[in-house]
Amino acid sequence: MKETNFYAIVLAAGKGKRMRDEAAPPELPKVLREVCGRPLIAYVLDVLRAVGILDISLIVGFGADHVRQALGEDFNYIVQDEQLGSGHAVACAKAALSARGGHVVIMCGDSPAFRPATISTLMEHHVSAGAAITLISTMLDDPTGYGRIKRNPSGEIVAVVEEKCASPDEKSINEINGGAYAFDSNWLWENIDRIERNEAGELNLTDLVRVAIHQRRRVEAVPACAEDVMGVNTPDDLRRVQEIVRHASTR
Repeated sequence: MKETNFYAIVLAAGKGKRMRDEAAPPELPKVLREVCGRPLIAYVLDVLRAVGILDISLIVGFGADHVRQALGEDFNYIVQDEQLGSGHAVACAKAALSARGGHVVIMCGDSPAFRPATISTLMEHHVSAGAAITLISTMLDDPTGYGRIKRNPSGEIVAVVEEKCASPDEKSINEINGGAYAFDSNWLWENIDRIERNEAGELNLTDLVRVAIHQRRRVEAVPACAEDVMGVNTPDDLRRVQEIVRHASTR
């Protein structure tokens, strides 16, 4: 990856309510749940370092002290006091990061299966396309639980619709948002406060697709395999991701 003018934000504030039936201390934040003996977020940080990003900010909330203790002081920690959605999480970083130019990769701390090649391709395509936003997309036979990527007849992205806000027609879309993004940094901070609450009352980062389209800015997608985008929301997800990570380590 020749383009090095990137920094990163990792979303790590979640409690992981649906993980409660797993044998783990209740004060443990989701990103510290372990896969193959390491915290979920450690794999995300490995990928960012592998693509040359060392300037990494972590958005923390629930169990923030545990995250800091586990990961050390090599990161910029930004506190999200209330968990009001991914857009709100990133907005919490505006004061600390808005003076930075270049580009920013945003990833979720509970998505440990991304490969460096996927994120490197995301970065390269984002820069070459001159996009405001570039996201990872995947086709799934069963897209339940994921945001759907809507395109116009010309194939251009026009929206990302969250599952809980999707109509029956939108739920039939098989192309999903993979949850990793590259943004033009200046554009992101100029527009982060334009995110609107969705029907579920959340401030989601994907609403910036609407903003970019309205401004006639380019929104791009980079395809990835289904394993890349596998996040962890339940104990079953954790077991599936563990198999993916274990298999990858034996290749």
